[in-house]
Amino acid sequence: MYFLRKAEIKNGQKVLIYGASSAIGTIAVQLAKYFGAEVTGVCSSANLDMVLSLGADKVIDYTKVDFSKSGETYDVIFDTVGKSSFSGSIKSLKKNSFYLKTVHMDLSSIFRGIWTSMTSGKKVKGGVTVEKSEDLNFLREIIEAGKLKAVIDRTYTLEQIPEAHGYVEKGHKKGNVVITVDHE
Repeated sequence: MYFLRKAEIKNGQKVLIYGASSAIGTIAVQLAKYFGAEVTGVCSSANLDMVLSLGADKVIDYTKVDFSKSGETYDVIFDTVGKSSFSGSIKSLKKNSFYLKTVHMDLSSIFRGIWTSMTSGKKVKGGVTVEKSEDLNFLREIIEAGKLKAVIDRTYTLEQIPEAHGYVEKGHKKGNVVITVDHE
């Protein structure tokens, strides 16, 4: 929510979500669509159908196609997993657009982002989120209205946390992994 608010998504804008099947990506696809964007999700072939079911208008299998070489341009590119090419993403942005990254950027990327933001009209935003209570209330309202759903890949018990971490670290989960706590 924090990052999508930074981009001020408007009805009809083209938004690409890189890592569309990740925990953040599954929510970002739904929120961008809710805000009226034309959404393209980038994920692996195993997750294409799931991302379409969340509302994406188009999907790109990153194992077969590099979105940045298609010639398509976007108003917002939101990298939810930290794996998109910086230069390829910047090249794929329209003028006065946003490149959003939720994953911590290295020092070189930070400087490139500042330079790009200062010289091109394309804005690079990253960092730590700061959720506001009104955003949390908004999310609660659209969840209760059935317009936003969590994607849960697997659940583990509290005792299975090592297995849960092992599964997540493989990097192929869909959406979220949940830890259940028994209240005896």
